[in-house]
Amino acid sequence: MCDQPGDKGVDGIFVNDNNQTITIFQSRIYQRPDATVGDAPLREFTGTLTQFDTAPKIEALIAAAGNAQVARLARKLDLVNKIATHELRGEFVTNLDMDANGRAFIDATPQITFVGKTALNTSYISDSREIPPHARRSFDIVGFQVTQYTVDADTKAVIAPIKAAELVALEGIGDQSVFAFNVRGPLGKTQVNKDIVASIGDPTSHRLFPLFHNGSPSSQRN
Repeated sequence: MCDQPGDKGVDGIFVNDNNQTITIFQSRIYQRPDATVGDAPLREFTGTLTQFDTAPKIEALIAAAGNAQVARLARKLDLVNKIATHELRGEFVTNLDMDANGRAFIDATPQITFVGKTALNTSYISDSREIPPHARRSFDIVGFQVTQYTVDADTKAVIAPIKAAELVALEGIGDQSVFAFNVRGPLGKTQVNKDIVASIGDPTSHRLFPLFHNGSPSSQRN
């Protein structure tokens, strides 16, 4: 994170080596809740991104920024060398939604993601590990064999095939609160999840999906 004078319009930089992306963040807070964001700040942000699209430009930014936090971040994250192998993208985060001009600009600029009021409200995930109050659900396993694993006198685990149509109807998928029961939490855009997406997209591998992805990282295909 960086948010000081001289930071060249950058509020944060995130490098995802698994996904091979470099994300530049810019955030703005507006005081009028009834206002909207047009294309002007988004065009300015596009100019901010151009400072990072080649190694020479990043070197020039580091030199010009001097002791500013953005220069230290660029060096620490090794952006000069990684820009050749990583995709550069931007995220504009704000407490307002876009107007028609803003939407038109974003539609024509896939390099930038807009995260506004609606997106923040609908995708917010609490950092609390409290178990959410979801309603109890039942699943149809008629005709399928169920495996039961007894841990001790008071604890047991049941393994059973569940229909995908019933899984996607579970409460808490949209805001990911259903994953509060998973001690590992959401994995994000890791190589494991990218392999799962690849398997889903390849119909010839569907019958092998349980072998590739049974919940253990060591079971993922190479």
